[in-house]
Amino acid sequence: MKKTFIAGMLWLAVAGCAGPEEDVEAKLKNFYSWYITTNDTLKTGKVSADTLEKYVTTAYRERITSDSELDYDPLLSAQDYDKKWVNTLTVSKATAGREKIYRVSFLTDEKEKISHNIVVTMNKEHGEWKIDYVEANK
Repeated sequence: MKKTFIAGMLWLAVAGCAGPEEDVEAKLKNFYSWYITTNDTLKTGKVSADTLEKYVTTAYRERITSDSELDYDPLLSAQDYDKKWVNTLTVSKATAGREKIYRVSFLTDEKEKISHNIVVTMNKEHGEWKIDYVEANK
């Protein structure tokens, strides 16, 4: 009986650890799928402040919206959009810890197999995982 109880508690602990990681990856994949498609349709590179607030930390939002000199999209580290990128979009965990770092990749040219990779740092803000920094991954 005691062994069954301990095994059950270990299973719950392991199962509880797997869920949040998958949630962060799914949240990133959903965000970037929506973001790429929306920006390709709008052709403006501008999404609503409410949307940014939901997915991007306050500090990073202030940093990217205050720099009017940017000639690229800081959330993609790219200048253009193509909704076809969503077809090859992948998100994978790069490291663990207080800050979670993920690799977001997609092919910008499927024929030539040219990929675009960014490193996305996630951080908790008000109990939610949000994008805290994005950089190109060469």
